[in-house]
Amino acid sequence: MELYEKGYIKREELDGPELKFGSVEAIIEWTRKMRAGEGFGAKLALGSYRLAESYGVPEFSMSVKKQELPAYDPRGVQGHGLQYATSNRGGCHVRGYLFSPEILGSPEKIDRFALEGKANWAKDLTAVIDSLGLCLFTSFALNADDYRDLFNFIVGENYTTEEILTTGERIWNLERNFNLKAGIAPTEDTLPKRLLEEPISDEPSKGHKHRLAELLPEYYKVRGWDEKGVPTTEKLQALGL
Repeated sequence: MELYEKGYIKREELDGPELKFGSVEAIIEWTRKMRAGEGFGAKLALGSYRLAESYGVPEFSMSVKKQELPAYDPRGVQGHGLQYATSNRGGCHVRGYLFSPEILGSPEKIDRFALEGKANWAKDLTAVIDSLGLCLFTSFALNADDYRDLFNFIVGENYTTEEILTTGERIWNLERNFNLKAGIAPTEDTLPKRLLEEPISDEPSKGHKHRLAELLPEYYKVRGWDEKGVPTTEKLQALGL
């Protein structure tokens, strides 16, 4: 709709309703056409990144590593935005969920605009929860100690919380190495240009941009990666990788 309203997509390209913001008719019909792979709908079905890229403006796609950002504007939740940028599978809210402490106050309330400590918050627990086969949203009520106790009860072991979290760290680093070998470079640990340069215009987050450039070096340091975002030999050896 933005591509259309700014003149990139032309009216003559459309075999359906005009792509205007707020049009219920357009939302329903173009969703149907995308599902059917029908006409211009087939082009829309390639995803927002490929669509915007085909018109020479990939920055119009609100995506990370070509996957669209869900749910939240990271300019108003600095930690959550860091997780969007560094997720191994791109824009994803279930490979980290700092929205919970930054907005909901679970397991504790932290300042959503602050940067201090966010790199530590953005590590590993979600990989643990995923590997247990549980929904991330159980973390609204449970913490790392609870997941440790559940796992130990089921398998009859006596893992410590530190060992459980190290498992999450191992998973994360293994995924990172896979991405590097697959050609997904650390330079893709970023957010759309708009979110880094254009401040939010309305309250309650008016005036805020995402401060990724300040957060990313600390995140890499906390991870034990080099300044370019590559896991060091020492870190991989320590994790048995």
